[in-house]
Amino acid sequence: MSEEALVTAAEIARMANVGRAAVSNWRRRHPDFPEPVVGPGGSPAFRLDEVEDWLRRQGKLTGSDPADALWLALDAGRTEADALELVADLATHLRDPRAAEPPEQVRDLLGGLADAPREELVESLTDRVFERQQRQHLVTPAKLARLMVELAAPVAGTVFDPACGPGNVLRAAAEAGADRLVGQEINPVLTRLALARLGARLPSEVVAGDALRADAFPDLRADAVICDPPFGYRDWGHEELALDPRWEYGFPVKGEPELAWLQHCLAHAKPDAPVVLALPAGVAFRRPGRAIRQALLRRGAVRAVIALPAGILMSTGIPIHLWVLRRPGAGASGPVLLVDASHHQPSRRGRVNWSALAGEVLDAWREFRDTGAVAEVTGRQKTFEPIELLDEDVDLTPARHLPQPQPALDPDTLERTRADLADLLGELSGLLPDFHQITPDARATTTVNDLARAGALALRQQVGPLPTDEAGSGPPVLTGRDVVTGTPPAARFAGTEDDDPIHLRPGDLVIPMLIAGDGRPRVLVVDTDDLILGPNLHLIRVDSGRLDTHFLAGQLRAADPSRLGGTTLSGVHRVDVRRMEIPVLPLERQQRIGAAFRRLEAFESGLRRAAALGADLVKELSTGLARGAVAPPE
Repeated sequence: MSEEALVTAAEIARMANVGRAAVSNWRRRHPDFPEPVVGPGGSPAFRLDEVEDWLRRQGKLTGSDPADALWLALDAGRTEADALELVADLATHLRDPRAAEPPEQVRDLLGGLADAPREELVESLTDRVFERQQRQHLVTPAKLARLMVELAAPVAGTVFDPACGPGNVLRAAAEAGADRLVGQEINPVLTRLALARLGARLPSEVVAGDALRADAFPDLRADAVICDPPFGYRDWGHEELALDPRWEYGFPVKGEPELAWLQHCLAHAKPDAPVVLALPAGVAFRRPGRAIRQALLRRGAVRAVIALPAGILMSTGIPIHLWVLRRPGAGASGPVLLVDASHHQPSRRGRVNWSALAGEVLDAWREFRDTGAVAEVTGRQKTFEPIELLDEDVDLTPARHLPQPQPALDPDTLERTRADLADLLGELSGLLPDFHQITPDARATTTVNDLARAGALALRQQVGPLPTDEAGSGPPVLTGRDVVTGTPPAARFAGTEDDDPIHLRPGDLVIPMLIAGDGRPRVLVVDTDDLILGPNLHLIRVDSGRLDTHFLAGQLRAADPSRLGGTTLSGVHRVDVRRMEIPVLPLERQQRIGAAFRRLEAFESGLRRAAALGADLVKELSTGLARGAVAPPE
């Protein structure tokens, strides 16, 4: 391994099994921490040998997992493309040491890997390199690949993927019983990686090239075609492929490349063989594609369209549909299954409960495959005759055709909401404080910055990202968005105390760094001790012997946004909390004014709750009146 290998702070965190913020803390606290150098693209990096030596001296270096060592050597300080190419080189060498020289960067590490399971090493490195490749859709998630293969089951014979990437779909097909794997991939690096991952399993043939412009298998008729083609790729050969015989259902317009891929897949399937594709939801409804959708329905090529939730891919937030088709045989016809599984929303991009999602989809599909129909579930699944879908738009979006559930009116809930609203409106009059007009006096003022210098308060922010997990069990992490929207924290702290989180205390003030909406700064007075300070927030911790918390909070809420800081390009004010001006008053007077501020805040909060309750009540009663479920008294 080269002594000039570089690592980023995030990679150091992985080496030591800590959060990214812990590395920032080490840099601040330990004068002997290695000095950064300029890495690729001008970003700061560190020499790997120096970092390893420092971590070893500190007792922070984790176990020597072969995959960890290889990944650090391959990935250290390199671009995503370079790291991907090196992983492909190494995978090729590990599959057949005689076929390719190992990458120079890892040559001296391979001697110690004679007993390591090579396939596991390749898979570990492949997973890691695609964790970094989140801006492009280069790989089909393994669990999505398995779901697509299950929809094509029973799998046997030859399985073809004409846009196979690194081979996830073909690997899933091998595990499901395929006898031969065939693929094509336009990216030569991904082609080499796919060959290295597939070759040890089954007879495999993966060819580099543009499948639409230069079909490497024109005579292939596979037992199943399963594909996750590239999205929105307009340069697919529209101009030169107008007379291509693959367009049996119509020539796709330039802006409908997915319908070109769909017909390419159908052309390479045996009669009645399954074809499963993952396509953007727009393919089901975009107007330029309606003639092709109509032809597919009329000829019996469409078996099912299944809506998946938006955000299941790391690379994009667009929703995905799974299309289950067949190459029409002699008697191809029959109903079409529509399934809407979009309610399985990911906890974050790329993270969804695949077990529950796949279970619902496969239960519906297997019932339909075996019986030709499914039990109708409102808003979830139903079978349709093709003629029912052949309207003017030929929109195959499941949600458009599935009957939607009618919300049930609960009289007891309506009555409780009505009573709660009446009680709340009665309480509001008592929350508005009494006041009388006085002649404004010439008050001396100071700034938050000056108060901080005098020790009357402390200012803090969370520096760097915190490790969080929405499904974790750590303390909630309060963010600027939570304060602005008034919603409970969604994320939970997932690190250790080495990450140096800031624990909030009762009486702390937190202020979002941006002002939007009505133009007033949002200020929250913390009243619990179980929160962690998250990003995009200022923390003010007051000395209660010199400042009243609610007096300060009220002054900050009433501050003029134009005097708080700069404005972003979108017109949103950025808060510079240090510039906020505060009147200089005795503590007793601060406390009296602070109590009035507190009542006003409670009054405003009550108004918001009353407005929300009232809106819900009006909506429910209006729906009930319109449906005849409720009626006014005689």
